[in-house]
Amino acid sequence: MELLARPLDELCAEARALRDEGHGLLVTYSPKVFIPLTKLCRDVCHYCTFARPPRRGERAYLSIDEVLDIARAGAVAGCREALFTLGDKPELRYRAAREELQALGCKTTLGYLAGPRRRCSRRQSSCRTSTPAS
Repeated sequence: MELLARPLDELCAEARALRDEGHGLLVTYSPKVFIPLTKLCRDVCHYCTFARPPRRGERAYLSIDEVLDIARAGAVAGCREALFTLGDKPELRYRAAREELQALGCKTTLGYLAGPRRRCSRRQSSCRTSTPAS
């Protein structure tokens, strides 16, 4: 039977049955602290509420100390993972990002991420697992 022709309530009932059969009623999660390394992004996705252009007087990237402060606050709140949030290659679009990366001794945002990620992993148990996400 074609899915589009089936009644929605029937499809939902089948989906629930498959979910319960495969996973039961157990719901798991891993508390995470989100660390916004930068809010700059080369893309302009109209659905995105995270990315924004550079603002005069604001740095393009968090400092390592700011990253560690956020990680510590996450650990106190019970977080077990850190998720670094950042835009996609903002250095390709914004001069402010390129200049700040150069001052930090890096060529790319991912290159800069390596330093805070490494420091965070060594100092904070909450950052033992860290993942960049855009």
